[in-house]
Order: sequence, then C-alpha cells, then structure tokens
Amino acid sequence: MIELLLLDVRTLAFASSVSGFLMAATMIGIYLAGMRSRVLIDWAIAGLGFGLGYLLGHILQTLEVPVATWIAASLANSLIGFGHGMVLVGIQRYLGYRTWFWPVLAMVMVICASVFVSAELRESLRWRIIVQSGFYVALGLYAGALLWRARRPGMRRFHRIAATVIMVYAVLLALRFGYALISPALTTSFVGDPFQIGIFVVSMIYGYALTMALVLVLFREKQVELSDLAEQDPLTGLYNRLSLDSIAERELQRAIERDVPLSLILIDLDHFKDVNDRFGHQAGDRALCRAADLINGVIRDSDIAFRFGGEEFLVLLPGAERQQAAQVADRLRSKMRRTDFRIDDQPVDLRASFGVVECRPGQMCWEDCVAIADQALYRAKSAGRDRVELA
Repeated sequence: MIELLLLDVRTLAFASSVSGFLMAATMIGIYLAGMRSRVLIDWAIAGLGFGLGYLLGHILQTLEVPVATWIAASLANSLIGFGHGMVLVGIQRYLGYRTWFWPVLAMVMVICASVFVSAELRESLRWRIIVQSGFYVALGLYAGALLWRARRPGMRRFHRIAATVIMVYAVLLALRFGYALISPALTTSFVGDPFQIGIFVVSMIYGYALTMALVLVLFREKQVELSDLAEQDPLTGLYNRLSLDSIAERELQRAIERDVPLSLILIDLDHFKDVNDRFGHQAGDRALCRAADLINGVIRDSDIAFRFGGEEFLVLLPGAERQQAAQVADRLRSKMRRTDFRIDDQPVDLRASFGVVECRPGQMCWEDCVAIADQALYRAKSAGRDRVELA
C-alpha cells in the first residue's frame, strides 16, 4: 500500500491544479451555454482558487522562486482555502440562503496574514497544516450538511451525492488535521510520507468528483424545473389538466394499497363569464389566481389542486371520506363569500359551486369519478349556485 502512495508529488500537485481549472472551465462553459445562474460563477471561482493554489504549489516544488518558501506556500493555501469557501458560497446561493462571501474572504485573509505575523506559523509546517486544514474541514462539513438537509422535490438523491463527496473529503482532511496534531516532527508535506502524499491523491480526485457532482445537481435541478413547468398551469401555479390523469391514477392505486378513502371536489366559479365581459380577460385572470390562492389556503398539504380548465378547478383529497371532503368544500365556499375581491375599486363576488364524490378504488375508474362529480356540480348550478352538492 505504501508503495502505491509513493507517487511524484509534483505531478500530483499539477494534476490537482488541472482538476481545479477543469471545474472552472466546466462551470463557465455551462454558464455561456445558457444556464445563467450566479451559482456557476461562484463555483467557477472556486475551481480557479483550487487550480491556482495547486499550480503555485507545483511551481514551488519544481522551480526556483524568488520568494521565501513559506510565503509562496501561504499564498497557495490561501487560494485553496478561498476555493473551499466559494464552494460553500455557491451552495448557499443555490439553496436560497444568504451567502458568506465576505466572511469567507475575511477568514482567508486573516489566515494568510497570520503566517506573516506569527513566527511559529512561518517556521512550522505542522501548525500551518493544523490551521488551514481546520478551516477547510469546517467549510466542507457545513457545506455538505446544507446540501444533505436540503428539501427539494426530486433532488434529494442528487443533493446527497454532492454532499457525500464534500463531506468525505472534509473527513479525510480532518484525518490530516489529526495527523498533524500527533506528528510534531512534520517538516514538509512533500517528503516521502505516504499519508501526506495520499492526501494529494485524494485532493486530485476530489476536484474531478466535485465537478461531476455539482454538474449533476445543476442539470437535475433544470430537469425538475422543466417537469414542473410541464405539469403546472402557468397562470395559477396549480397542477394542470395534462398532469391530472397520471396523478389521479397514482392516488387511486395508493388508496387501494393502503385501504384508505379518496375523495374529489369539482369546483366551478359562478358567473365567471360576467367578470370577463365587464372587466376584461386580465381581470378574469386575477379572479382565477385569487380563487387558486383561496383553494391552496383551505386544503391540506396532502391534498392536490388542479386547474381543470377555464374557470373549473379540481381537488383530490387522499384519505378523506365524502363528508370530510364536503366540509372542506363548504369551508372554501364560505371563505370565497367572505373574500373582499375588487377590480378597479369595484367589489366583485367571487363565488363557486361544488360537486363532491368519494371515489371507490377498485370499483370505480377515474373517468367515472370525474363524471359523477360533474353531475353533482351540475345539480349545484341548477339549484341556484354557490352551494355544495354530494354525489
């Protein structure tokens, strides 16, 4: 095993720098290709930090440089530390959190300056490794934890792949931190020390693995967004009719497997044509959006609302019996009646009729459920509107 790790460290440092530059080039390329996300710039800067830091380390070991070794090493490690910081900044921005760009930059500058101020840090590679590795570990573990805990539909597996890459590397750096603590004779990271050389191998692999993991996250995110757009009504943000059949069949199957009820509410806004005729279609769109907001405000998290078409909406209520669904419909009806909805400062009645049916999975197909709910809705309309009818 030791023989496998006794590699040429100049080559390892150069290969690590290439992995950093590749990360930067990949992120910039994706940005230029049309994915205009600031996150890509953050991670491109991170890649440049890694690339320049490791390249400086390679030059330090290969050429005669006209500066003290500890100065060049401090600058190289500061660039690498800034790279780790920008990975965190990009993750924070991606998840919608406030970024730590300035605190990260300040910490990098403080650590770099401390080498110039402290004679012990200048003269002791061991203490430089302890300080710098501790900083890298803290950034990596926090960045990985943010991704691991992130909750976005369809993204969990990909977030955790990237989080695992980041946190595994942070743990290996923590081992390096511990190794430096128990190795008072440590003088240079470039001697034939298998553990130290192993860290360089891991750093090289990390650059490539991190690039692939972050690219997977970005492209999966876009795929989820496109899928959501295909399933969502662009006006109200509810699910659209195209997505209804597949979601309904899924819920019917779940109801059969779990032996629980499934109910359906069909909703039709009353006198909606009058709103369009009096105030125009933009006002009608506002009324539809307000109705969608009211529906979302009444239904449970487990319920699923759709824009069924025109001024019609449909709500699936997993686990709800007919009477429970009727109570939800009546709460929504009452809330609509109490809503102060105005167009051009003129009050407009926002009312609706409701048809409620409890689907019987295994006995009724989806088309039958909708047809029966539609019949109940028709009875509500015929009986004077603004009412709930049960099938």
